[in-house]
Amino acid sequence: MTYGPELLARLRKLCEADPEREVCGFVVRRGDALEALSLPNVADRYHALDPARFPRTSRESYLMDPRAQLRVHEELEASGGEIVAVWHSHVEVGAYFSAKDRADAVVDGQQLLPGAEYLVLGVRRGRVDEARRYRFDAGDFVEAKLD
Repeated sequence: MTYGPELLARLRKLCEADPEREVCGFVVRRGDALEALSLPNVADRYHALDPARFPRTSRESYLMDPRAQLRVHEELEASGGEIVAVWHSHVEVGAYFSAKDRADAVVDGQQLLPGAEYLVLGVRRGRVDEARRYRFDAGDFVEAKLD
């Protein structure tokens, strides 16, 4: 799959609009068109309510709003669209696929969103300076060429 320069530019713009927090969302396909959806990162809210269970803030983690995720899933089910990628930014640490990213993407050895790729954008000094693509292959996520 090719994401194209317009979609990647949209992701960069979304990440740079809030460079001090991890920004997150889905890339969805409707017909032949890809669209970047931004979903609220509620990590700060969960951290404030229960810092023991949710030790990370939005600066070092993302937690997509569950209600917003449900709305996307319901809308795509009704319209025939699909989630092709999960995307998020990393603040000042690079665009790597972290152990937490892996743990959040897999349940009992199975990919939570079968077939979805992961796009990670590294934000440093307020600007996206790298973007990487990860695919689930043979039980683990491996980096793939981002085209």
